Amino acid sequence: MIFVWLVLCCVLVSCGGDDDSFEEALPVANFVSAHPPGGCLPANGTITVTFDNPIYPRSVKVSHGTVKVADNTAIITVIPQPLLGLTITWHSGTQVLNYAWAGCNFP
Repeated sequence: MIFVWLVLCCVLVSCGGDDDSFEEALPVANFVSAHPPGGCLPANGTITVTFDNPIYPRSVKVSHGTVKVADNTAIITVIPQPLLGLTITWHSGTQVLNYAWAGCNFP
């Protein structure tokens, strides 16, 4: 009976808690740049955002569209809208970018 109790305690201890240690271990990531930085939204609706350090993919949220993260870069794809205020949130910050679709001249 004592053996069963010890095994049960070991299983409970090893399975407990959140596994967010990777996210917590990442250094602070600061916004460096966006391409395009604002203004006219590209015809394909893609915005590339760069950070100074790697970012945790699950921590990146955008107010519009979808996002794919690799190391310190996030590629955001949005559906073009006449005016777009895009908020990007990640494990250590938030950035707002403003774009327009109406009135832009594309080649």
